[in-house]
Amino acid sequence: MSRFDGWERPATPIKESGHMLVDYAELCARRIEADAGIEDWAARVDDAYLGRDLTWFSGAAQREVSAPYRLLVTHFFNHQTHHRGQAHALITGAGERTEDTDLFLVVPQPIG
Repeated sequence: MSRFDGWERPATPIKESGHMLVDYAELCARRIEADAGIEDWAARVDDAYLGRDLTWFSGAAQREVSAPYRLLVTHFFNHQTHHRGQAHALITGAGERTEDTDLFLVVPQPIG
C-alpha cells in the first residue's frame, strides 16, 4: 500500500515479515485498520489511476521494476486469495472446520 496509496513503508523486510507482529490482538487491530484503509483507497481507484505505470526498486527481485497499475492492483487482490488458501489449508490440516469462504455468500450484496 506504500506504493499504491502513500502508506508508510514497512520497516520489516519481506523475509522477516512472518514475525513482524507476535501479539494476536495487535495483529487483529492492525488488520482491521488496514482493511479500512484498503477499502478507502479502492473506492478512489479509477481508470486514470489504472492506466498509469509504477516504477520501483523491488527488494524481492533485487532490481528496478515497472508495471501497469492495472496489473499490480489485480496481483494485490489475487495474492491475498493465495494467502487465504494457505490459511484455510493450515486450519483444516489442524482438524478445525472453517466457515463458508465463497465471496458471493460472505460479502454483503446491495439489495435492489
